[in-house]
Amino acid sequence: MRYEWDSSKEKANIKKHGVSFEDAKQALNCGLVVVLKEDTDSGEERYVYLGICKKLNVLVVVVAYPEDEVTRIISARKATKGERKIYEAQL
Repeated sequence: MRYEWDSSKEKANIKKHGVSFEDAKQALNCGLVVVLKEDTDSGEERYVYLGICKKLNVLVVVVAYPEDEVTRIISARKATKGERKIYEAQL
């Protein structure tokens, strides 16, 4: 699987949420990823996942799959208390 993202969008994401897309990539590869929801409101299929990064933060990561074997990271942020509970319930 190859990951891609817009570097200017990552900078904006770090400024807004304090989470890099490298952290998001770790969360997507943590071994236990929970699908929070599917989103088609933006005109493309997007998926919202919960995963944990090496910093032990549960993250909410939004991705799209523009082509086979490619994951485009759109945004990432720390999970809310309720979202963490959903993730921890899957452990």
